[in-house]
Amino acid sequence: MTEYKIFPAIGIARVGNAKDKFYIGPETYRGLPTNLDDSPFTESDFRDENGSLCRQAARFRIYRIENGKEEEITLNTANVKTITWTAHLANKKASWYNFETSLGENGYAPNHPLRNPQVKNRHKLIIDAGPRMISGANHDGCHFDLSSVPPDYRGAHFPKGVLYPTKESITTLGCLRTDAAGRLLVLGGYGISGSPDKHPSIAQYANNDNWWDDTSDGPVSARIELKDGTIIEAAPAHVLVGPPSYAPQIANLVTLYDTIFDAMVRAGHYPDIFANGFWKSGSHGYRPNYRTEIQPLLERATLYPWVSAIPPKPHTFDLDKLGKLGADGYGAAEYMGLRQYILSFVRSPENENVIVQSPDYKTAQGPHAGDGATMMPYLAGDNALIPAHAPNKYLRLTDTQFFFLQQWAKGCFINCDQATAPAMGLTRAVLENCVGGAFSPGIEMTWISRNPAIYSEPFRIRAHFVPEGPLNLDFDPARGMEPGDLTRYMALPWQADFNECSSQPMDGRVIWWWPAQRPEFVYLAPKPVSALLAVTPPDEKSGQQVPWLGTDFDQMGSDFIQFANDVHMVAYWDGLGFVMEKHIEGKNRFVEVERTLPRPFRPND
Repeated sequence: MTEYKIFPAIGIARVGNAKDKFYIGPETYRGLPTNLDDSPFTESDFRDENGSLCRQAARFRIYRIENGKEEEITLNTANVKTITWTAHLANKKASWYNFETSLGENGYAPNHPLRNPQVKNRHKLIIDAGPRMISGANHDGCHFDLSSVPPDYRGAHFPKGVLYPTKESITTLGCLRTDAAGRLLVLGGYGISGSPDKHPSIAQYANNDNWWDDTSDGPVSARIELKDGTIIEAAPAHVLVGPPSYAPQIANLVTLYDTIFDAMVRAGHYPDIFANGFWKSGSHGYRPNYRTEIQPLLERATLYPWVSAIPPKPHTFDLDKLGKLGADGYGAAEYMGLRQYILSFVRSPENENVIVQSPDYKTAQGPHAGDGATMMPYLAGDNALIPAHAPNKYLRLTDTQFFFLQQWAKGCFINCDQATAPAMGLTRAVLENCVGGAFSPGIEMTWISRNPAIYSEPFRIRAHFVPEGPLNLDFDPARGMEPGDLTRYMALPWQADFNECSSQPMDGRVIWWWPAQRPEFVYLAPKPVSALLAVTPPDEKSGQQVPWLGTDFDQMGSDFIQFANDVHMVAYWDGLGFVMEKHIEGKNRFVEVERTLPRPFRPND
């Protein structure tokens, strides 16, 4: 059987306000972006010559898969005449329901409020320029704007006039380009958000009527014409256009790959792990690979102290001991106690509302409640905001991640090199650089990612193209996901959630949200810079952490590691710094680079 498919199955583009310069998003796990000319990516490549923040392009490729063997198909492939790409981006945020933590994941109630409920013509709340096509090599200039709407497309719409506070207008959702081999590059918007109100205000983190932003999403297709006239349609992909990732080399504890993979496992696509309601546990069950399914999770915990105020030592592991095998090929018996000790600190699936493990942990009440160890992750969960809804205050690992750790703790694991097919490896790497929780609502995608009905196969979104418009306003996974259907749940504008989801007071503590992409605290570092070595945890020579933005002297203050006003994030998001790995004084350190805002920065000064 021969199949042609686009990879990554889900691509990630990110907004930026540089007019022309851009880079290609990371295509390796915890990797840096890629320059268009393949030159080494340096800290200066995050911005253009004017100091503007570059957009991130999503690059798509076509693979031919035959009997398990993969071959990339480009314009340089023998017998290929043309490759024609079609993509369609839209923003449906203003037309959708209010985001209210977990409500809606299993369907909306009839009294669930809409955003902008006073607007009768809901199509006027969609930003949509229709589909675009591009082919050939090194082509550009195919924009998603009103001036180039296909003549037979109905329903194109953009917000009119100037938006405040930045006095800019949303006139495009991005553009398409091709590289020298005919691969597709999708670029999103310029990070413009605003309201026609000359004195705009943001009332809350997720739902703000009369506001717009230029994030988006949509399906991507490819049509291959061979020299003998044969036409081949590749299985489509999807692109998400989200906010910048300010620490691209630090991975989230739960990535978007982990979340989707878990949904696919529980839907029955990986019966060697889970089938017919049972996890394949024990010595004769599924044995996760330490190198690919355990060690990366442990390593992520070691990197969080670089971007949040947590002590490095408890998050430091002897990775060789934890992955050691005994003579029987199972986990070394002498380290079983250590493995089980680590697992004992990990929040289990039924404990989303427990921060301290104690003899009364299941109720978090009783004489010993609050006396035990702090459970991990020390991160906010999907519903840390509205107690009246089903609470889910603290982030936990996915069921599959936790199952892997259970097997590892018992010694039921392997430790070996494991080759990953290039195509699927590309999808995995791209999604491992995205947030997989907490979804309140998230950064690139929210809990809709956990719904197996939206996928045609693992990780591939069931696409519905709308060549003539207008777009639909409903949710119909059997029909497929239209442009704008995946990002419409996200905060409007995205900067409001991005600003406020810094820290969260809960149960007498301050909990973090997504420090791996939206840093809480950062380290500063001197120059010069040389080659990279093995990463070490922060130490006494790392210097003092400083807040990535805002202040750090009052945890209850309105500007504690955030702007006191969400509107300030709309105005100044592009001046924030990135966190990058650099070799300093004999050690690898993750430090802030390319910040253009002064420190300290007070927006009202």
